Amino acid sequence: MSDGTRDVPAGFPAGLQRQADAGGYGLLTPDEAWRRVQAGSLSVVDVRDAPHFEAGHVPGALCFPLPPTWVARLLRRWWLHKVLCAVRCPAVAFVCGGATSSRSDSAARAAVVQGFAVAYRIAGGMDAWHAAGLPVEFGPCGPCAPPGDGIVMGRAERDAAPPTACSGGG
Repeated sequence: MSDGTRDVPAGFPAGLQRQADAGGYGLLTPDEAWRRVQAGSLSVVDVRDAPHFEAGHVPGALCFPLPPTWVARLLRRWWLHKVLCAVRCPAVAFVCGGATSSRSDSAARAAVVQGFAVAYRIAGGMDAWHAAGLPVEFGPCGPCAPPGDGIVMGRAERDAAPPTACSGGG
């Protein structure tokens, strides 16, 4: 555009795109994120609290509850980098509860600062994931079981599933 403003990609609200631009990370729709997860080119990190993770998360996602304070968030950055980066850092996408949550924005910004070459935020969070009818997995967060050790279910099965008994400490 000639007025110096930037065109916003279809489907992303302007405010969300401004946050991503300021943070140095990209945005993905839930459908695109799922396609990349299935292709093995994207790791997903769920930054919601353990009970929310256990109630349904992106299949294979790493449970990494983001603390509410900046100091605690800074102390956890090194751990995320160590867990996800064996030989090289993969593309990583962060997901939180919904469009109004800022946890995934904070996590994506931290990942950029920490040295992740490719960081994304899943636009709309798990609310958008559910709305898209994408599969979810149920399982504990933290020491009870490794991420991806849960049961993958479709939307109808998910709605009828009981919550898990484990509430780990991420």
